[in-house]
Amino acid sequence: MFSEDMIAEERKFNEVRSFLEGEIVRLNALIEEYKEDIKTQGRDFNMDNPNGGMYSGMELTEIHHDMQRKMFYSQQAANDIAFYQKLKDSPYFARVDFKIEGALKPRTVYIGLKNLQDPETFEIYVCDWRAPIASLFYEDFEDKAFFDAPKGRIYGDLLLKRQYKFKDGCLYYYVDSDVKIDDEILRDVLSSSSGEHLKVIVNSIQREQNKAVRYTDNENLLVVGPAGSGKTSVGFHRLAFLLYRNRNEISSAEIVMLSNNDIFSSYVADIIPELGEMPINYASFYSIFAAEIPTVEVSDYYALADEVISGNKQREACAAIKMSTEFMAHIEEKGQALTPQFADICYKGHLILSADALLQRYLQDGDSTAKNRGERVSMYAQTVIEEFFFENKKMIYAELDDETSIDEDTGKLLKKAKRDVKAAAVEMIRHATIFDPVNAYFNILAEYARVINRPELTKTAESLQMGYVEFEDALGIVFLKTVLGTAAVLSGVKHILIDEAQDFSLIQHEILKKMFPQARVTLLADTNQAIVEGINTVNQEQLAEIYGAKTIKLNKSYRSTEQINEFAVSLLPENSKYEIFKRSGEPVSLAKGAVSDLAEMLLKETQERPTLAVITKTANQARELHKKLVKMVPGLRLCDNKSCEISNAPVVMPLALTKGLEFDCVVVFDDEGCFTNEDNEKYLYLASTRALHKLNVFTCKK
Repeated sequence: MFSEDMIAEERKFNEVRSFLEGEIVRLNALIEEYKEDIKTQGRDFNMDNPNGGMYSGMELTEIHHDMQRKMFYSQQAANDIAFYQKLKDSPYFARVDFKIEGALKPRTVYIGLKNLQDPETFEIYVCDWRAPIASLFYEDFEDKAFFDAPKGRIYGDLLLKRQYKFKDGCLYYYVDSDVKIDDEILRDVLSSSSGEHLKVIVNSIQREQNKAVRYTDNENLLVVGPAGSGKTSVGFHRLAFLLYRNRNEISSAEIVMLSNNDIFSSYVADIIPELGEMPINYASFYSIFAAEIPTVEVSDYYALADEVISGNKQREACAAIKMSTEFMAHIEEKGQALTPQFADICYKGHLILSADALLQRYLQDGDSTAKNRGERVSMYAQTVIEEFFFENKKMIYAELDDETSIDEDTGKLLKKAKRDVKAAAVEMIRHATIFDPVNAYFNILAEYARVINRPELTKTAESLQMGYVEFEDALGIVFLKTVLGTAAVLSGVKHILIDEAQDFSLIQHEILKKMFPQARVTLLADTNQAIVEGINTVNQEQLAEIYGAKTIKLNKSYRSTEQINEFAVSLLPENSKYEIFKRSGEPVSLAKGAVSDLAEMLLKETQERPTLAVITKTANQARELHKKLVKMVPGLRLCDNKSCEISNAPVVMPLALTKGLEFDCVVVFDDEGCFTNEDNEKYLYLASTRALHKLNVFTCKK
């Protein structure tokens, strides 16, 4: 028998659902109205203006703008309809009852993904989770409860905090909690299966996560925490919060999420639209290289990481040098000292400006980029040319007059001659001051290798003969372009989210600062998950210092079961261990056998787990293992490069490509102890923390 509370909650749910259905009908009618208006405008325009020319330019502009406006509103209504359809079965997830100090009665607020407000009566059915009052749901208060509104802090009594579970379009149950988000609901959320995309977590954001999501100071923010602490989800929910809070200052189109991994970009692509915002932009460092160095192919970060994981110590050492602050300083010094090869500027044998004079003018501007210096030299040269033609006007006029026929206008020819000399000079200077960054970089590298007596640094230059450059050299080339002033400067980007920031080297961070000079930054990092410690930025204080960022630490892992987390934590040094959310699951399986035994395990696991990954240490191992297993495990996919996509089919992947991803079941393929020997515990930690519900470590017997 239902309680009065349950009956009231059922009534509320039906009321909100009915409102949503009514809004869907209203918006569909509005779309049809807009479509009909646009058709009518087009028909009337053709009837009134059959031969063109009947409307003034201003009238045509007004008609065009009106049609564009209606098309925009129509698309906006269609987006709202799609979102409301999703909300119908689960329109909100929480409720708070809050009595403001001095108020006569409490206010009941239902919290969901989006504000649901009647456009005529302005009655609010559901409050957006990002609204200031909604923060009451996420916070724990020892004394008076409060929330920060635009007009200041509002104190009062938090009388009720309630969470809801909807299932199949019905209210399944609700749970009241006096202090915090109920652990049972959190366990229920975390126990659900993984999918092809990152999940929205608005109904389970924890207090420490909420602090990062709602951080509003103007500083940049660094969120650090262990695997499974929700850093990535927090980062994306923070973007959605900023879009809500600063709607008049920033749009989705002005936000970029950056990673080293194209696979990860597709994995998180849906989360911002799921939160009710327009999609943001996604980019990898590889895509930046492709745009900045179009003349050559660029090898990506994961090719370097895979080679280091495979044990190539020389390349790791060389890459570390190329990404060092010392080499960055050397590139900057030599880049600024590059000397252009100017030519004399002449007119019919008369010297206007010598190459030496141009070079002296260029060198006077020592603190600027080559591009800016070249532009200033060009302006100087044009001024000198103008003066030359003015001071020598009679001589030039006489020479031209002698050369022309009687009916030609000598004055026009003089003006044309001056224009031609200017144009030739501008092009010569532009060409002289735009250095080939690839060749210039490798010359700088060769010189540096001689200075420090490390000839092996130049070994990667051999790749140029095959039309590509290695990742660490591409970094140097793009950094040199920022020194020369020829790299893209994306001033229109107002915020960037950098995931797995510990996998970015110092030189990458410097490039980002130069290419996105107007952008605020949210960084997500876990130094325990750095793939290549000798290359990446593994010092949290240093990472925060680069951007002047405030640091918020998350110290609790929620992703994996208690058993998986305890196994993962045991692989870390004592000072890196973290708290575990208690969600019980199956014991970690440590098995040995032949490849046929592994195939049998996978067949069993794929029947029970929607998503499964077999993680190998290297890409070569992944390819070889997939070749052996694919005939025994139907549908088994291979993901061995940055362009593959994640789906619900079981997949074999190398460790380097799994960063940021999670799977219901993970099988770590321990080929001849490649994961389980003491030197590789950090790699086993990385692989283990990809598992949500089940972890198997399978040692292959030959």
